[in-house]
Amino acid sequence: MAQRRSGSTKQRSDAFLGERLQSILINAADGRRSVGDDSQYPDLRQESLRREVSSPPLLLTHPTVDSFSAYIKGIRSKAARVQRVRDEFGPLLGSLEGETKTVVDSSAWTGIQSRSERLQVVRHILPLAQAAVEGMIAALSDTGGNGAPLLDEREEAVAHLRKLHGALGDLLAAAYAGHLDDELGEGLAAETARYARRAARALRDDPMPYITSGLLNGILAVCGFPGVGGFLGGIAQNIRKNAEGTK
Repeated sequence: MAQRRSGSTKQRSDAFLGERLQSILINAADGRRSVGDDSQYPDLRQESLRREVSSPPLLLTHPTVDSFSAYIKGIRSKAARVQRVRDEFGPLLGSLEGETKTVVDSSAWTGIQSRSERLQVVRHILPLAQAAVEGMIAALSDTGGNGAPLLDEREEAVAHLRKLHGALGDLLAAAYAGHLDDELGEGLAAETARYARRAARALRDDPMPYITSGLLNGILAVCGFPGVGGFLGGIAQNIRKNAEGTK
């Protein structure tokens, strides 16, 4: 019995690797590359090649997304490029078809009752979060035209916000690729929440940006990002304390 469970776990891992690698190459073929995809591909490829599974020729030939992208540009039609990837991965994914996958129940994070509901929320709200971050970066970087250097805390906050903006883009791409609830999506969500918390801490003495960062963290909490909910209580207390101190 224990041996069968072990085998099932390995099969699920093979399926995850195959689907994730196919997704990365489809994104590249469709012109939707991301930093997260590019950085993960070499390690995932090596892990897949070490296993006793039938590797698609594209995987054997291209060690990086750059290599694959240079090759696939020779096919003019995006649809044909994407289909080429699907055709290459078809035999591998077909051999793994029917395996059980572990899905994280989104209601455990947000109270949203279905995966499709959470996906809709994320797809609609993350662009708003990105726009808010862009606005904060522009406002905090404005020196009023006098060329003065930014205050240290603002410079730190802008650095965190730039990383947050990139993480939001990677997470949104992962959501559209169907990886919101898997290991990739959970890792990107945790990274996004971490940058949002760091930016808020750096802005705690800057009243309006701090309030904005609190609202941004609230947006991420609605999306179900780990570690944000408890952080919001501290932001709310600090905002109230600062407001009372100015009366």
